[in-house]
Amino acid sequence: MEEEIDLRPYIAALATRWTWIIGVSFIAALAAFIISVLIPPTYKATALVAITETRQRIQFDPRIQTQEERQPLKAFPQLAVSDDLLQQVLARLDTLEISVNSVAELRRLLEAQPGTDPSLIQLTAQFHDAATAAQIANLWAELFVPWGNQIYSNSSDTQLLFYQSQLAETITKLAEAQQELVAFQSRNRSSIVENQLLALSDTQLQYLKSQQHAILLLQDIAGLRAQLATQSNTPVTWADQLTALHLQLQTFGTQEPGSSSGLQFQIGADLTLTSTDRREQLAHLDRLQTTLETRLQELNTHLADLEPEILTLQQEKQALQAELARLTRNVAVTEETYTSLARKVDEERITSQGEANSLRLASNSAVPQRPISSGKLLNAVLAFIVGLSLSSFVVIGIEWWRGINNSTSGREELKQNREPVNKD
Repeated sequence: MEEEIDLRPYIAALATRWTWIIGVSFIAALAAFIISVLIPPTYKATALVAITETRQRIQFDPRIQTQEERQPLKAFPQLAVSDDLLQQVLARLDTLEISVNSVAELRRLLEAQPGTDPSLIQLTAQFHDAATAAQIANLWAELFVPWGNQIYSNSSDTQLLFYQSQLAETITKLAEAQQELVAFQSRNRSSIVENQLLALSDTQLQYLKSQQHAILLLQDIAGLRAQLATQSNTPVTWADQLTALHLQLQTFGTQEPGSSSGLQFQIGADLTLTSTDRREQLAHLDRLQTTLETRLQELNTHLADLEPEILTLQQEKQALQAELARLTRNVAVTEETYTSLARKVDEERITSQGEANSLRLASNSAVPQRPISSGKLLNAVLAFIVGLSLSSFVVIGIEWWRGINNSTSGREELKQNREPVNKD
């Protein structure tokens, strides 16, 4: 069977020794109060740093845009207690003869936390001297503002120097591109080739017109000859003579490009314009047909000779145009790049001279007039409660130990009393 725990001895022990318990608790509270009084007072000073955003952004050229990023509001309090910044603060404190030995000790004196709005940072310093606490807080805020701006903002001249170097390089490229275009224009035969090609095209057009004209005349001559050949041996009518005369006049009346005027004159001197004799008229038409066929062959030869010349000039023209377009495009693109970079340099120069910092010192700390509460009464109350609890546990422990000893001695005595009975 399980043993029952009797609490009455413990309660009786607490009731019997209550004066001792209260006395120990009172002594602990008094000791805590005296220690709190003897500890030197601590003063707390707070400086405020505001995180601002640029309301106006200058942008002269929309082709080069600066990406806007939101400030990492949660990162600034942690950044304020970083080792690099605290080392700077510690170095300045040494010059001011403020006794802080290490970064770890300085970190225990400082506290950075966001305000009621995340865009406001509270930098708090604690020290046993009020003026020193304010001095540390203000120095910390003074060093934190430019350091944070250098990391998270574009207030430095890095961007300006970058765009200035790019602009200088672009100026050199633009001068080279313009010089290359000027050098090409000194050997550019585009106008010459264009005029040659135009002249050859006009000549080719005239040859083609003459060729078509000769073909049509041959068709008319063949028709008239067929008509005269089918008729009887009668004299040629005036209508046929006029038709033959008209064909001869069309054949020898004009001189096409590339035709031989001597040949036309010789043939025209030997020919009789018209005749009433049918056989003579047919002979006249045959000679006229031969003349036109010879002229047609000459025209075909001239056209065949012109074609490769025209194609060669077209190829040269296209090559010159492509080279000119490439050089012109290169100059135009470089000029656009130069214009964009020049505007960006002006934009960065104006922005760097303006107030574009994201961190600003909102308020310095004044010298605190009162120390932070040391909690003398609270420490005394807590010490009294702790002393009461510990003394009560001690009394209960002593009573428990006594109970164990009494039960052990009782069992041994009972065992000794039973041994003679067992021997009999």
